[in-house]
Amino acid sequence: MVEAIETNASIELPFSSPEEAEVIHDSLKPEELLPKTTRTKVDITRRKNILYLKINAKDTAALRAAVNSFLRWAVVARDMTKV
Repeated sequence: MVEAIETNASIELPFSSPEEAEVIHDSLKPEELLPKTTRTKVDITRRKNILYLKINAKDTAALRAAVNSFLRWAVVARDMTKV
């Protein structure tokens, strides 16, 4: 049996302004605060116009799923600010 390796990703998302980064941060924050799964933990912070995502996962499949989800939600939130 292959043992799963705990893994993590740190992602920096620069935005055109601190206000835009704040809107995206506030949009993603509820997802971070949902009841924790046993496979992933996500921390979202913002400094000026940069959003930081730190994702820890029990295995690479969980990491990939969390990264894809949070990046997709960030793109949707960013696109909604342009409507």
